[in-house]
Formats: sequence, structure tokens, C-alpha cells
Amino acid sequence: MATEQSMRILVVGGSVSGLSLAIMLEKFGIDYLILEAYPTIAPQLGASIGLLPNGLKILDQLGCYERLREIGGDIYYKCSIRSSDGRILSETKDASLSESIESMTGYPCVFIDRQMLLQVLYEKIHHKDRVLTGKRVSRVEMTDSGVTVKTKDGSSYAGDILIGADGVRSTIRQEMWRLASEEKQNVFPPDEAQSLKSNTKCIFGISNLPKGWRGMQHSAFNDGRSYLLVPAPKDRVYWFFFHVMDGTYYGKDIPRFLKEDEKVLASKYFDDNISDSITFRDIYEGRQVATLVALEEHVFSRWNYRRILLIGDLAYKVHSVTLT
Repeated sequence: MATEQSMRILVVGGSVSGLSLAIMLEKFGIDYLILEAYPTIAPQLGASIGLLPNGLKILDQLGCYERLREIGGDIYYKCSIRSSDGRILSETKDASLSESIESMTGYPCVFIDRQMLLQVLYEKIHHKDRVLTGKRVSRVEMTDSGVTVKTKDGSSYAGDILIGADGVRSTIRQEMWRLASEEKQNVFPPDEAQSLKSNTKCIFGISNLPKGWRGMQHSAFNDGRSYLLVPAPKDRVYWFFFHVMDGTYYGKDIPRFLKEDEKVLASKYFDDNISDSITFRDIYEGRQVATLVALEEHVFSRWNYRRILLIGDLAYKVHSVTLT
């Protein structure tokens, strides 16, 4: 490992991008500190994540690929596209989609729990004492010589550069805009905070395998809504229920949902066919965990200001349907 330099990087967010950055900084011997708001570094929030060849190539360079491939289990499943009554419209025949992609790029597609990916990244970090949990940021202060981050528990941390990796509803992005405004720097559009938009909501979850399940990926389409089901390790299934909202919402007006909202929305479509033998009721009632969220999307016009840099979803939030 390289000799450590005097520069110190503050990373807010123990996210995929935040932990990946920490591994990279260690490879170059650069000091850093990660501040994560949650009490644990890899909470189970019910989210899965699809790792595509471009991301797996980077994770391979970080030394994580073999472990992720092991966790993913059998990834060579067939894929089907189905109509609203569960009939197959299209189905992969001779080879799985993952096999075809791997033959072209050298890497397959791997779906795992997001929690699993975070844990693998965390295990690769040598200096785990530099990863602090329960550190929710409240304010950022900046000078010509450095940057200071204050957290809600009263702690204060100083560094040379601040990296925001704290997700789509980022505190660091808000603080960056605030500092630029207070310093009278006309570098961000005045309505930038309202640029983030959403017209789709999604219940995502992890369920036990339902009766009649065929070990394949299902994409089922209906009027104003669709479903994606992917085989998961440990005899489970990852699933997504996408639903178009009644309009497009921006910035602070993007809705946040309660558990009751999720249950009401799900029950309305229990009779939707996912396949010829499975309904959405089978999936939802067999859930281990599920969450209803609005799916935001936007690429912000600028990702940095002085000593602050944004990475990940807080800089460029891609709609989940775009990736599927």
C-alpha cells in the first residue's frame, strides 16, 4: 500500500459510491473519513441491486467481483416478457440474457441484495476505524484552506475535500447550494432544487418463492403499471411494482409514502397476473420486506463547488425503468 499523504477526504454517505471511493483512496494511500447517517453500514432496507458489466468491471478492479459472483448464485436464468393476462410474449430460448451479455462483455448481470453489496465493499476496507456510523450531517462550513462537517450528535470533522455520497435526497447537495448562494456565486440555477422530478412510484421488495414459480426473470406489463421479478439467492425473489402517478412532481413536492399507502396500492392490484400461475397477491403476501417510494430522475447541471464534489445518485439520478 502506498505511503499516506497529508490530504484528508471527508466522504458523507456509506453508500455504494461512498464505500467504493474509500477502497480507491486506500489504494492510493489517501487519508479519508466516512460519515454514515444510519446506525449500521449495511442496513436491510429491502432493496436489491442489478450489477451490470460496466459496474462489475470496476468492482473487479476493487477486488470484489469473485465474492459478488459467489453470492449471486445461479445467474443464468431465462427471461420472459408477459402480457397483462400472464401469457408469454417473448422468452429467451438457447441462452440466458446474462450468458449472452457475458459472452460480449466478459461480465454477466448479477442481482443481489443491496445490503450484500454494501457488506462486500465494507469488508474490503482496511481502515474500518475510518467508517463512522450514526453521523447525520447538519451543516457544512468551508474556508480557503479546508472544509468542516458538523453532525447532529454535536461532532465536528475537518478535511481538505468533501465528497457527497448521501443519496438522492442529499444534505451535502443542499449545503453546497446554500454556501454558493451565501457567497453570492451565481453558479447554480436558482430553481435547481426543483429540477428533480418524478412521475412514477414503485414498491420494491424481497419475497419468498411463491408456489408455481419458474426460475426465470419475469417482466409483466399492464395499463399504467408493470412488474419485474428476478430470481434471488437463498430461494427468494426480488420484485418491483412500477406504477405511473397522477402527474409529474418536482423537488419538495415529490411525495413520500407511508406503510399504509404501500398496502393500499398493493391490494388494489392483487389480481394482476405476473405469469400464468402467479398473481401479484402471491408475491406481496409472501414478502419478507417491501417499501413504496417515488422514483426520481434528473441529471444536475453542476456536481461541484469549491471543495465539495457530488457523486452517485445525488448528482445524476437515473430512472429505474431506464435500467430494466
